[in-house]
Amino acid sequence: MASPTSECTARELLNKTPDTTQNCDLLWAALTADSGSAVVIYDSQGRITCANQAASKLLQNGSTADLTSKALHDIMPAAIAEERLSYAHKVLDSGEPMIIDGMIAGRLTRTTLRPVRGESPNEHRVLETIRPIAVEEPRPETGNYVRAKTDDEGVIGKLTAREREVLFHIGRGLSTADIAETLGRSTKTVEWHRVSLGNKLAITNRVELARIAFRAGVTGIED
Repeated sequence: MASPTSECTARELLNKTPDTTQNCDLLWAALTADSGSAVVIYDSQGRITCANQAASKLLQNGSTADLTSKALHDIMPAAIAEERLSYAHKVLDSGEPMIIDGMIAGRLTRTTLRPVRGESPNEHRVLETIRPIAVEEPRPETGNYVRAKTDDEGVIGKLTAREREVLFHIGRGLSTADIAETLGRSTKTVEWHRVSLGNKLAITNRVELARIAFRAGVTGIED
């Protein structure tokens, strides 16, 4: 049984999947290849049977509340949950993994969906691993790759187009004066946008703003 923090060990994850040698090998390969990633297991309806702590934090804005017994629709915007389920059904139908790049909770991520077969369709599960990526990370060389149609921009979605531009240039490491020159605006206007976006994101430190820009894929330069 998962702990109150929803932290599933490898053995607990194995106990949540149909008991076949093939599935155990698949799960072990996934956990090895995606070590440190968020891991979620759910059925064809999106009902979660197990998730590790990294998944709880990523999908619940830092909360470690137990995800078990919740559904994708409970922790994702409806459009994103529906899109994710459509990919899950394709994975279960084809028996082939799929890789999806997109934004989850304001972070650019790469998700791998793997089918876990049961003895009957009701026992089929999807193993999902999620890890943050940089915008420059190359596209995987696989035919089963898609860019998500809908993004969960998180707090980034609160920003105006101009505030996004300012955040982009902060992520590039430009000063207020440099941003003003680049955008053809006064330093006072740029500073106003910086304060405004900082208030919306509840962050005023430029270094932290640059990190948010990097994580969201607004810019590929971390510092």
